[in-house]
Amino acid sequence: MRSLPGCLAWLLVFGWLDCGENALAGSQPEPVATIAIRSPVPYQVIQRKAYVPHRAHEHAAGGAARGYADVPIEIDAAIGDKDRVESRVERMADAFGRDTEWTPCLVSRREQPGQLSTRVPAGGWYRLHVRIMRDDKEHARAAVEPFGVGEVFVIAGQSYATNSNDERQRVEESRERVSAFDHAKGVWRVAHDPQPTPDSSDAGSIWPAFGDLLVPHLQVPVGLVNVAWGGTSSMQWAPGESLHQRLVEMGKRVGPFRAVLWQQGESDVIAKATTEQYVERLKAIRQAAADGWGFTAPWLLAKSTLHPTVYNDSLGEDRIRRAIDRLAALPGFRLGPDTDLLSGENRGGLESRRHFSAIGQRRAAQLWFASVLLEINRPRPDHEWLLDKVDSLHLLESAWASPVVHRESSILLRDSDNSPVLARLAFPATEVVEIVSADRKVRFELGKDVTLSDDRKTLVFSDPKNIPVIRSQDLFPPEGSPNSYRHRLNHPEQNLLYAPGRWFHDRDVEVTYRREVSDGDRGLMARPADDAASLLPKTLARLRSRQPVTLGMAGDSISTGLDASGLTHAAPFQPGYPDLVAAQLQATFHSEITLPNRAVSGTSIVNGLADLDRMLAEKPHCLIVAYGMNDVGRRDPEWFGKQVRDYVERARKADAELEIILVAPMLGHGEWIHTPREMFARYRDQLKPLVGPGVALADVTSVWERMLQSKHDLDLTGNGLNHPNDFGHRLYAQVVLGQLIPLTNPQRQ
Repeated sequence: MRSLPGCLAWLLVFGWLDCGENALAGSQPEPVATIAIRSPVPYQVIQRKAYVPHRAHEHAAGGAARGYADVPIEIDAAIGDKDRVESRVERMADAFGRDTEWTPCLVSRREQPGQLSTRVPAGGWYRLHVRIMRDDKEHARAAVEPFGVGEVFVIAGQSYATNSNDERQRVEESRERVSAFDHAKGVWRVAHDPQPTPDSSDAGSIWPAFGDLLVPHLQVPVGLVNVAWGGTSSMQWAPGESLHQRLVEMGKRVGPFRAVLWQQGESDVIAKATTEQYVERLKAIRQAAADGWGFTAPWLLAKSTLHPTVYNDSLGEDRIRRAIDRLAALPGFRLGPDTDLLSGENRGGLESRRHFSAIGQRRAAQLWFASVLLEINRPRPDHEWLLDKVDSLHLLESAWASPVVHRESSILLRDSDNSPVLARLAFPATEVVEIVSADRKVRFELGKDVTLSDDRKTLVFSDPKNIPVIRSQDLFPPEGSPNSYRHRLNHPEQNLLYAPGRWFHDRDVEVTYRREVSDGDRGLMARPADDAASLLPKTLARLRSRQPVTLGMAGDSISTGLDASGLTHAAPFQPGYPDLVAAQLQATFHSEITLPNRAVSGTSIVNGLADLDRMLAEKPHCLIVAYGMNDVGRRDPEWFGKQVRDYVERARKADAELEIILVAPMLGHGEWIHTPREMFARYRDQLKPLVGPGVALADVTSVWERMLQSKHDLDLTGNGLNHPNDFGHRLYAQVVLGQLIPLTNPQRQ
């Protein structure tokens, strides 16, 4: 018998290597099946979202907002009821973006072909891996490469947009990250000329050079979907015509894209189209296309009216140029490049294809690049950087009625230097899932650093690590003390602990835990499922049809976002509740949300009334009105109710279409002279009679009352007195969102 290598011999001696029958026979692992990925396909580019230019740099608070895509995946396999599907992406050579770990996918179809989706950061080229896990073992795997998440453009128009120019060009970007969709073959390929246009033109285009310019600046792949057809007029693109049908079909097929690049006009000069005719035709073309796609995308319009070897009609050219200027001032259109500026050597002569010359193709590409880069870098709403993070905030899972409470905050308190360090939970925990500092940097282990007391609502910290602990004797410092504000109810000689900014945030821990939900908690804030449709039908209809929604914000300092970590430059950089609401609505309904926020610190409903005309000038579809914290000290609920009623009546008289969400505020500190605890419910009750068609009530007051049954005032505050912390802002967002979206307990798979 041949001797074994030394290391194997030792493994046998100590029993660490099984060479018996089990090792040689039945214990062999089942082979892992190889399956095919039907989509995405090689060289496909998926349009990214949530690219926020002013937050896209690498030092941006909360991370660079370079965007992502929820990539739809179709696999050539069925998915068992108990199977788990996971995916990850890895960067290929010199790729932009970042690798991801194995992550559960959202499964939408389990029958063959299986359909799922996964979130992928902007970048590429990537290699996508998918695996099916069965009984915690890998059952099947698949992979596809290359694909990317970047910028996708639909190109429409006539011959200058097709392959009618002098020189066939090739993509010169080092990793060929410019792709074109071949609709005839149903595949993506590198966008070398000729482009896969439906008109079968076979010379050169401006698009490889355009993509080459974009990729290094944007650091993402570029995808082109070209449906242009030479010699066509705007009439031939009208709704119902074959060109328009193809435009709609291709837009639906590739999914959301950045913009339509419209290079057309020469045939309308020849046809003597008037300015008015061209404007009306383009409006109809764009609207019908948006209706067919189910989403809107801007149209960038080139001024493309010159065709010097065919005609010289300055009046006709001017009519179309003026039409484009008019269109660019309308919603949904943008001014693209003025390619009429390219004359002389930029145009081919009679001996050529009589469009752009080789140098003209490159210069037209430069003009398109400049226009598109301007469009991509247009200022975006600040809340959009949250779109790829909003799921982790669990804003659609009410903390007061869900079986899992996510990231509930608590301050660390102790009675004296020798007494235990305690944190409080709002509900009895059946299982503690996570304990972490509010900045997400320090983690605690249950059973080692922390124990759960017998009441299952108190955490006892044996080791608070580096989290500062507040002593009971420091809660009411003497008048004039630092970090304090006057004064304590019935104790004018004492102040309250007060520190705006990150002081309390640095002393917070956040706890995720499971709990049993009582009927009382389940009924808190409960309302009929159709309430949103009856109270806020117009806003809900706009959201459901993916129309843009302007969400106005009127209120005091709480509604400015104070003291959320994002406003104190502390990790995790969470903004205040108005941005959370806007981000969740946009993520849920895929409707673009604009958030004019006119909240001002220290203001009352009186200030809101004075500012109402300026608020209405923002043309909100829905208006969140959140006053009261600075009004309760007046101790006059009836006065407050009258002011809010006047506000609502004035607002709806000025705009009958306007809908309003009234917000009853959090409770201020129970021992602060300026926030008498008994006033909050009475002020809230003044809002209830205003509820009806077009007016809803977000009752944060009731939620705060429930949470404080077991918690300390400081557990929910960001400044010690009257501002919410990060968890408090999430509570606000959950209550407001509950007026438009049924709050649920969604499962990822």
